[in-house]
Amino acid sequence: MQIEIPARYAGPPSMGHGGYVAGLFTAEIEGAIQVTLRQPTPLDVALELEATDDGRWELRHGDNVIAEAEPATLEIDVPTPPGPEAARGAEAGSPAFYDERGVHPTCFGCGAHRPDGDGLRIFVGPVEVDGTTQVAATWTPGSDMAAPDGNVESRWVLAALDCPGAFAFIVDEQRAGLLGRIVFEQYRPTPVGTELVVSGWQIGGDGRKMLAGTALSDSSGTVLAAARATWFPFPGR
Repeated sequence: MQIEIPARYAGPPSMGHGGYVAGLFTAEIEGAIQVTLRQPTPLDVALELEATDDGRWELRHGDNVIAEAEPATLEIDVPTPPGPEAARGAEAGSPAFYDERGVHPTCFGCGAHRPDGDGLRIFVGPVEVDGTTQVAATWTPGSDMAAPDGNVESRWVLAALDCPGAFAFIVDEQRAGLLGRIVFEQYRPTPVGTELVVSGWQIGGDGRKMLAGTALSDSSGTVLAAARATWFPFPGR
């Protein structure tokens, strides 16, 4: 099928937001999914989203594979998430409110210069929970993100779990900026119009790779979805 990524869904100004792009595949693959971003996703151009003979899906621009997705198994230990009050308090320290460490102020996921209703506006900041350093913020998905069953579409849930993984490193003075791969699983329906908690934490590193976990939980601490992501620094940083 032919699709376009409108400029509204940019992460860095010249390319698609990694979480938004990855989220497109959730409509095609059930259960846990692994998405690998091969190249920056161009905006406002015709792209092809198509299945392959071996059960994967690809997003292509001409002969170039931009991203590919396949069924996966998510193996992740989610630390105890902060409650809504702690998550709201963490937002004041979010790198989203300055850009000298590589944060894009107009990013669809974390850009503070986006008006209400335009971007996700998830501004995670540092917080300690049971001695574990995390980043966290609140997020209240709107009715425009609802699936026919009234809950949030999985693509928006995945998109919400993108930037907080990078921020887990950015608050520690590390310039994570390019999403390379994300493994995502939604465990429970995500309600519309309810204040939720998005959290992120460092898992480790492997050379230039920065490994992060992210989770979405409700006010009781029940984890609704989680992801494990591989991040890279921006070239030259």
